Amino acid sequence: MYRRVKELGDFQTPIELAIECAEVLSRFKLAYGRILEPTCGRGSFLLAATEVFEQPLDLLGVEIQPDHAEEARRLISQSARADVTWRVHVGDIFDYNLKNLEWNSTGPLLILGNPPWVTSSDLGAMDAVNVPEKSNFRSMRGIEALTGESNFDVAEYIWIRLLLELRSSNPTIAMLSKTSVARRILGIAAQLGLPVAESMMWRIDAKAAFDAAVDACFFAIRLEKSEANYHCQVFESLHTREPATTMGIVNGTLVADVTSHAASQRFDGTSPVEWRQGIKHDLTAVMELRESIDHVLYNGLDEAVQIEPEWVYPLLKGSDVNSGRKPSKKVIVTQRSLSDSPQSLQYTAPLLWRYLQSHSDRFSARKSSIYSNRSVFAMFGVGTYTFTSWKVAVSGLYKIPRFQLVGPINGRPVLLDDTCYFLPCSTIGDAAVIFCTLNSNTVARLLRSLMFVDAKRPVTKKLLQRIDLRQVLTDNRDDIAARTLDVLSDYYESPLLQQVQVTIDNMLAEWSDNEPLSLFSGVTYNKSAADHLVEA
Repeated sequence: MYRRVKELGDFQTPIELAIECAEVLSRFKLAYGRILEPTCGRGSFLLAATEVFEQPLDLLGVEIQPDHAEEARRLISQSARADVTWRVHVGDIFDYNLKNLEWNSTGPLLILGNPPWVTSSDLGAMDAVNVPEKSNFRSMRGIEALTGESNFDVAEYIWIRLLLELRSSNPTIAMLSKTSVARRILGIAAQLGLPVAESMMWRIDAKAAFDAAVDACFFAIRLEKSEANYHCQVFESLHTREPATTMGIVNGTLVADVTSHAASQRFDGTSPVEWRQGIKHDLTAVMELRESIDHVLYNGLDEAVQIEPEWVYPLLKGSDVNSGRKPSKKVIVTQRSLSDSPQSLQYTAPLLWRYLQSHSDRFSARKSSIYSNRSVFAMFGVGTYTFTSWKVAVSGLYKIPRFQLVGPINGRPVLLDDTCYFLPCSTIGDAAVIFCTLNSNTVARLLRSLMFVDAKRPVTKKLLQRIDLRQVLTDNRDDIAARTLDVLSDYYESPLLQQVQVTIDNMLAEWSDNEPLSLFSGVTYNKSAADHLVEA
């Protein structure tokens, strides 16, 4: 039974929640005459419509499960008024031509509902039946092209079909969704140039309503043949009258707070350097090690591990980076670039090869598709950038990003796990300048205007690539130079402001494709001070 519930995203909407959702739609001030619930279940939203809207109504529900459809019919028949016409069809919404739905009236169209909260990969893994045929959405130039992902929420597909096929009816579409889906739909509507007159998002407590640990909302879009408006008011709950923020599309990209973003828009551009993600191996028990007091390495299975030390590096996890801790673990690498073959380890590192072979069954059981058609011991996030001595890193998992300066330990570069992002740096001077630039108030304000803190991973590479480091450094040069000098005093006996300025000049020249100047040189480096993190 649970499998069937998950397969269909079958979480029935409490009637109380459906009524609250219908009530907030009165803010659109439209007398809806036709109401469609595309995956109606037991008809909670159809019932809510008869409860809330006083005008004559023409209701249509579509439900794939016959038992649910029959229950919806029973409940509506008991509560429908004389001026309400209704029918509930048993069918798959994916098979319907939405343009040709039969109606008994011609009033304004409202689509209400709670589409499945499952992804296409969830359905594929279960060999589910409730998934759109690929041929259906390929004709729309590809939902993957619209969503930017091969794994999309089924609700996204339903939203896109409703928006595209019913746009000529100027509908209001208002449905429960994950907040992440709502944001993507707003972006897709802008991408498609749909005539969005207004949109609103009301946050809901999905844990209380569905026992689901996900950030969710009631999201509404109204289409109208007018100048498009891709700014969406965000309310903290269905009961608040004033929006907390307004998210929206600015210069083709989505921002979390359009008002605060206006003050930081100058710095929202493209990073002059590429952010990298930490190493990915998906086998913590085997690949990550701890060192005992007597310097013996143990894996997560409590096995003592004896392998060639040159293949073991200090490791910072995302929580370490966020809190500014030193590495407490080490990590094994099986290759130093994606083109390397781990098979060569049997000759270059026989101890490591035997260790890997002893756990080959665990490697083979890794589920991620990225390991398909790769060596059984392959890993990702490896390249020359992985092994640079200096990095500026941030964890992707926290609502408040904390950038850290990461230096070598005992001459070994520190590696980061795949929940982290970093900028590789060739010198401590470059790293210190970038570290202080990223910890400036300017960057903090920009990120607050861009970040969606309710996202599963609030900080992403895509977000970080929007920070125009060159513009931030140019506009805040004196302050960043002074902060950099303070940072470098922990590493050099007598750093000079002039040397910091030369480093900044070099970076700005490099980022402008000009001839770089000479780097930090001729000063005494305090190596012992380098074996730790620095936090602003």
